[in-house]
Amino acid sequence: MPALKEIQGVEVAAIFGRTEAKTSEFAKKWGIEKQYFGESGLDAICRDKEIDVIDVGLPNYLHLDAVTCAAENNKALICEKPLGRNAGEGRRMLDAARRAGVTHCYAENQIFMPKALYVEKLVRSGAVGKITSIRSREAHSGPHSSWFKTKELAGGGALLDMGCHTIELARHLIGKRPREVLGWIATLYHEIDVEDNCLTLVRYEGGTLGQSEASWSAKGGLDVRFEAFGTEGTIFVDMTRETGLRVFTTGISGGAVVEKTDSTSGWLFPSLGEH
Repeated sequence: MPALKEIQGVEVAAIFGRTEAKTSEFAKKWGIEKQYFGESGLDAICRDKEIDVIDVGLPNYLHLDAVTCAAENNKALICEKPLGRNAGEGRRMLDAARRAGVTHCYAENQIFMPKALYVEKLVRSGAVGKITSIRSREAHSGPHSSWFKTKELAGGGALLDMGCHTIELARHLIGKRPREVLGWIATLYHEIDVEDNCLTLVRYEGGTLGQSEASWSAKGGLDVRFEAFGTEGTIFVDMTRETGLRVFTTGISGGAVVEKTDSTSGWLFPSLGEH
Protein backbone atom coordinates (compact mmCIF):
# COMPACT_ATOMS: atom_id res chain seq x y z
CA MET A 1 0.00 0.00 0.00
CA PRO A 2 2.77 2.56 0.68
CA ALA A 3 4.12 1.77 -2.80
CA LEU A 4 0.72 2.04 -4.50
CA LYS A 5 0.05 5.34 -2.71
CA GLU A 6 3.15 6.82 -4.36
CA ILE A 7 1.94 6.12 -7.92
CA GLN A 8 0.05 9.00 -9.50
CA GLY A 9 -3.28 8.15 -11.11
CA VAL A 10 -3.73 4.91 -9.15
CA GLU A 11 -6.65 4.46 -6.76
CA VAL A 12 -6.99 1.38 -4.58
CA ALA A 13 -10.76 1.02 -4.88
CA ALA A 14 -11.34 -2.33 -3.17
CA ILE A 15 -9.64 -5.05 -1.16
CA PHE A 16 -10.22 -8.78 -0.74
CA GLY A 17 -9.11 -10.73 2.32
CA ARG A 18 -9.91 -14.12 3.74
CA THR A 19 -11.29 -12.89 7.08
CA GLU A 20 -13.70 -10.04 7.74
CA ALA A 21 -11.88 -8.67 10.80
CA LYS A 22 -8.45 -8.30 9.19
CA THR A 23 -9.88 -7.05 5.90
CA SER A 24 -11.95 -4.36 7.63
CA GLU A 25 -9.01 -3.30 9.78
CA PHE A 26 -6.76 -2.97 6.72
CA ALA A 27 -9.41 -1.08 4.73
CA LYS A 28 -9.96 1.38 7.57
CA LYS A 29 -6.22 1.99 7.98
CA TRP A 30 -5.76 2.85 4.29
CA GLY A 31 -9.11 4.45 3.53
CA ILE A 32 -10.28 1.75 1.09
CA GLU A 33 -14.00 2.07 0.43
CA LYS A 34 -14.97 -1.43 -0.73
CA GLN A 35 -14.22 -4.63 1.16
CA TYR A 36 -14.66 -8.23 0.04
CA PHE A 37 -13.89 -11.29 2.18
CA GLY A 38 -14.69 -14.95 2.75
CA GLU A 39 -15.33 -17.74 0.26
CA SER A 40 -17.30 -15.56 -2.17
CA GLY A 41 -15.09 -12.50 -1.81
CA LEU A 42 -12.57 -13.34 -4.52
CA ASP A 43 -15.24 -13.85 -7.15
CA ALA A 44 -17.03 -10.67 -6.03
CA ILE A 45 -14.00 -8.40 -6.30
CA CYS A 46 -13.10 -9.84 -9.71
CA ARG A 47 -16.66 -9.15 -10.95
CA ASP A 48 -16.63 -5.53 -9.68
CA LYS A 49 -17.11 -3.43 -12.83
CA GLU A 50 -15.39 -0.37 -11.29
CA ILE A 51 -12.07 -2.21 -11.00
CA ASP A 52 -9.53 -2.20 -13.84
CA VAL A 53 -6.65 -4.17 -12.32
CA ILE A 54 -6.38 -6.99 -9.78
CA ASP A 55 -3.09 -6.98 -7.81
CA VAL A 56 -2.56 -10.44 -6.32
CA GLY A 57 -0.58 -10.25 -3.07
CA LEU A 58 -1.80 -13.53 -1.60
CA PRO A 59 0.33 -16.49 -0.40
CA ASN A 60 1.74 -18.68 -3.20
CA TYR A 61 -0.83 -21.46 -2.95
CA LEU A 62 -3.66 -18.98 -3.65
CA HIS A 63 -2.16 -17.35 -6.76
CA LEU A 64 -3.60 -19.73 -9.36
CA ASP A 65 -7.25 -19.35 -8.32
CA ALA A 66 -6.97 -15.57 -7.97
CA VAL A 67 -5.26 -15.03 -11.32
CA THR A 68 -7.65 -17.37 -13.14
CA CYS A 69 -10.71 -15.70 -11.61
CA ALA A 70 -9.45 -12.21 -12.49
CA ALA A 71 -8.59 -13.18 -16.07
CA GLU A 72 -11.99 -14.82 -16.61
CA ASN A 73 -13.56 -11.52 -15.56
CA ASN A 74 -11.39 -9.56 -18.01
CA LYS A 75 -9.31 -7.79 -15.38
CA ALA A 76 -5.70 -6.76 -16.02
CA LEU A 77 -3.33 -8.61 -13.69
CA ILE A 78 -0.38 -8.00 -11.42
CA CYS A 79 0.83 -11.11 -9.57
CA GLU A 80 3.26 -11.12 -6.66
CA LYS A 81 6.31 -13.34 -7.03
CA PRO A 82 6.78 -16.24 -7.43
CA LEU A 83 4.15 -16.62 -10.11
CA GLY A 84 3.29 -20.19 -9.10
CA ARG A 85 4.47 -23.00 -6.86
CA ASN A 86 5.73 -24.81 -9.94
CA ALA A 87 6.00 -24.41 -13.71
CA GLY A 88 2.62 -26.05 -14.27
CA GLU A 89 0.78 -23.47 -12.18
CA GLY A 90 2.66 -20.66 -13.89
CA ARG A 91 1.72 -22.00 -17.31
CA ARG A 92 -1.96 -22.31 -16.38
CA MET A 93 -2.01 -18.68 -15.19
CA LEU A 94 -0.33 -17.46 -18.37
CA ASP A 95 -2.73 -19.47 -20.52
CA ALA A 96 -5.73 -18.02 -18.66
CA ALA A 97 -4.46 -14.45 -19.18
CA ARG A 98 -3.77 -15.06 -22.87
CA ARG A 99 -7.18 -16.63 -23.46
CA ALA A 100 -8.81 -13.55 -21.94
CA GLY A 101 -6.52 -11.17 -23.82
CA VAL A 102 -5.74 -9.15 -20.68
CA THR A 103 -2.56 -7.35 -19.69
CA HIS A 104 -0.67 -9.59 -17.29
CA CYS A 105 2.32 -8.64 -15.14
CA TYR A 106 4.59 -10.62 -12.85
CA ALA A 107 5.62 -8.13 -10.16
CA GLU A 108 9.41 -8.14 -10.42
CA ASN A 109 10.93 -5.14 -8.64
CA GLN A 110 14.72 -5.39 -8.67
CA ILE A 111 15.24 -4.48 -12.33
CA PHE A 112 13.37 -1.22 -11.68
CA MET A 113 15.42 -0.10 -8.67
CA PRO A 114 17.22 3.19 -9.49
CA LYS A 115 20.70 1.66 -9.23
CA ALA A 116 19.71 -1.26 -11.49
CA LEU A 117 18.23 1.13 -14.06
CA TYR A 118 21.47 3.12 -14.07
CA VAL A 119 23.55 -0.04 -14.53
CA GLU A 120 21.28 -1.14 -17.38
CA LYS A 121 21.90 2.20 -19.10
CA LEU A 122 25.67 1.72 -18.73
CA VAL A 123 25.53 -1.83 -20.06
CA ARG A 124 23.35 -0.91 -23.04
CA SER A 125 25.65 2.00 -23.91
CA GLY A 126 28.64 -0.36 -24.11
CA ALA A 127 30.44 1.21 -21.15
CA VAL A 128 31.75 -2.17 -19.98
CA GLY A 129 31.93 -3.83 -23.39
CA LYS A 130 30.40 -7.26 -23.94
CA ILE A 131 29.00 -8.80 -20.74
CA THR A 132 30.81 -12.04 -19.92
CA SER A 133 29.22 -12.83 -16.55
CA ILE A 134 26.95 -11.48 -13.81
CA ARG A 135 26.91 -12.50 -10.16
CA SER A 136 23.88 -11.56 -8.04
CA ARG A 137 22.86 -12.16 -4.43
CA GLU A 138 19.84 -11.62 -2.18
CA ALA A 139 19.87 -12.70 1.45
CA HIS A 140 18.23 -12.13 4.83
CA SER A 141 17.49 -14.18 7.94
CA GLY A 142 14.15 -15.60 6.79
CA PRO A 143 10.57 -14.70 5.78
CA HIS A 144 7.95 -13.25 8.13
CA SER A 145 5.05 -15.68 7.63
CA SER A 146 5.09 -19.36 8.57
CA TRP A 147 3.50 -20.59 5.30
CA PHE A 148 6.73 -19.73 3.43
CA LYS A 149 8.42 -22.63 5.21
CA THR A 150 5.88 -25.31 4.18
CA LYS A 151 6.52 -26.84 0.76
CA GLU A 152 2.87 -27.65 0.08
CA LEU A 153 1.88 -24.00 0.56
CA ALA A 154 4.94 -22.20 -0.80
CA GLY A 155 6.16 -24.64 -3.47
CA GLY A 156 9.79 -24.11 -2.48
CA GLY A 157 12.12 -22.12 -0.29
CA ALA A 158 14.81 -19.50 -0.86
CA LEU A 159 15.36 -20.40 -4.53
CA LEU A 160 11.69 -19.97 -5.47
CA ASP A 161 11.17 -17.00 -3.16
CA MET A 162 14.27 -14.93 -3.98
CA GLY A 163 15.97 -16.68 -6.88
CA CYS A 164 13.29 -15.14 -9.07
CA HIS A 165 14.88 -11.73 -8.34
CA THR A 166 18.57 -12.58 -8.68
CA ILE A 167 18.17 -14.79 -11.75
CA GLU A 168 15.89 -12.30 -13.51
CA LEU A 169 18.25 -9.38 -12.81
CA ALA A 170 21.11 -11.25 -14.46
CA ARG A 171 18.95 -12.40 -17.38
CA HIS A 172 17.61 -8.88 -17.92
CA LEU A 173 21.07 -7.30 -18.05
CA ILE A 174 22.55 -10.08 -20.20
CA GLY A 175 19.57 -9.83 -22.55
CA LYS A 176 19.82 -13.35 -23.97
CA ARG A 177 17.93 -16.61 -23.59
CA PRO A 178 19.13 -19.18 -21.04
CA ARG A 179 20.39 -22.47 -22.49
CA GLU A 180 21.69 -24.49 -19.51
CA VAL A 181 21.05 -24.39 -15.78
CA LEU A 182 22.67 -26.02 -12.76
CA GLY A 183 21.70 -25.49 -9.15
CA TRP A 184 22.21 -26.60 -5.58
CA ILE A 185 19.75 -26.21 -2.73
CA ALA A 186 20.37 -26.87 0.96
CA THR A 187 18.60 -26.53 4.30
CA LEU A 188 21.42 -25.40 6.56
CA TYR A 189 19.85 -23.41 9.39
CA HIS A 190 16.06 -23.55 9.78
CA GLU A 191 14.21 -26.77 10.67
CA ILE A 192 11.86 -26.60 7.66
CA ASP A 193 10.95 -28.79 4.68
CA VAL A 194 12.19 -26.32 2.03
CA GLU A 195 15.66 -24.99 1.24
CA ASP A 196 17.04 -21.97 3.08
CA ASN A 197 20.14 -21.53 0.87
CA CYS A 198 20.81 -22.00 -2.82
CA LEU A 199 23.26 -21.36 -5.64
CA THR A 200 22.23 -21.31 -9.31
CA LEU A 201 24.40 -21.19 -12.43
CA VAL A 202 22.92 -20.29 -15.83
CA ARG A 203 24.64 -20.36 -19.23
CA TYR A 204 23.06 -18.06 -21.82
CA GLU A 205 23.18 -17.93 -25.60
CA GLY A 206 26.72 -17.12 -26.65
CA GLY A 207 28.19 -18.58 -23.46
CA THR A 208 27.58 -15.67 -21.05
CA LEU A 209 27.38 -16.89 -17.44
CA GLY A 210 25.02 -15.95 -14.61
CA GLN A 211 25.60 -16.87 -10.97
CA SER A 212 22.82 -16.28 -8.45
CA GLU A 213 22.81 -16.79 -4.69
CA ALA A 214 19.91 -16.63 -2.22
CA SER A 215 19.77 -17.22 1.54
CA TRP A 216 17.28 -17.26 4.38
CA SER A 217 20.01 -17.61 7.03
CA ALA A 218 22.10 -14.45 6.57
CA LYS A 219 22.16 -12.05 9.53
CA GLY A 220 22.49 -8.29 9.29
CA GLY A 221 19.36 -7.33 7.37
CA LEU A 222 18.42 -7.45 3.70
CA ASP A 223 21.48 -7.92 1.47
CA VAL A 224 20.92 -7.25 -2.24
CA ARG A 225 23.93 -6.80 -4.53
CA PHE A 226 25.27 -7.74 -7.93
CA GLU A 227 28.39 -7.54 -10.06
CA ALA A 228 28.57 -7.22 -13.84
CA PHE A 229 31.77 -8.19 -15.64
CA GLY A 230 32.45 -7.14 -19.23
CA THR A 231 35.28 -7.11 -21.74
CA GLU A 232 35.85 -3.39 -21.16
CA GLY A 233 34.90 -2.89 -17.53
CA THR A 234 33.32 -4.06 -14.28
CA ILE A 235 30.41 -2.77 -12.19
CA PHE A 236 29.85 -3.46 -8.48
CA VAL A 237 26.46 -2.58 -6.98
CA ASP A 238 25.27 -2.79 -3.36
CA MET A 239 21.54 -2.09 -3.32
CA THR A 240 20.77 -2.20 0.40
CA ARG A 241 23.84 -1.68 2.59
CA GLU A 242 25.65 1.16 0.82
CA THR A 243 22.56 3.36 0.59
CA GLY A 244 24.18 6.71 1.35
CA LEU A 245 22.27 6.90 4.65
CA ARG A 246 23.67 5.82 8.00
CA VAL A 247 21.59 6.01 11.16
CA PHE A 248 22.63 5.10 14.70
CA THR A 249 19.77 4.47 17.13
CA THR A 250 19.44 3.05 20.63
CA GLY A 251 16.06 1.66 19.59
CA ILE A 252 14.21 3.41 22.42
CA SER A 253 11.85 5.30 20.12
CA GLY A 254 11.48 2.55 17.53
CA GLY A 255 14.57 3.30 15.45
CA ALA A 256 14.79 3.58 11.67
CA VAL A 257 12.72 1.22 9.54
CA VAL A 258 14.83 -1.16 7.46
CA GLU A 259 13.28 -4.19 5.76
CA LYS A 260 14.26 -7.58 7.19
CA THR A 261 16.60 -6.00 9.75
CA ASP A 262 17.60 -8.30 12.60
CA SER A 263 17.87 -5.44 15.07
CA THR A 264 16.14 -2.08 15.63
CA SER A 265 19.15 -0.57 17.40
CA GLY A 266 22.77 0.18 16.50
CA TRP A 267 23.87 1.27 13.04
CA LEU A 268 21.19 0.95 10.36
CA PHE A 269 21.32 1.70 6.65
CA PRO A 270 17.82 2.71 5.44
CA SER A 271 17.03 3.00 1.74
CA LEU A 272 15.66 6.32 0.51
CA GLY A 273 12.28 5.78 -1.17
CA GLU A 274 12.33 2.09 -0.30
CA HIS A 275 8.71 1.43 -1.30
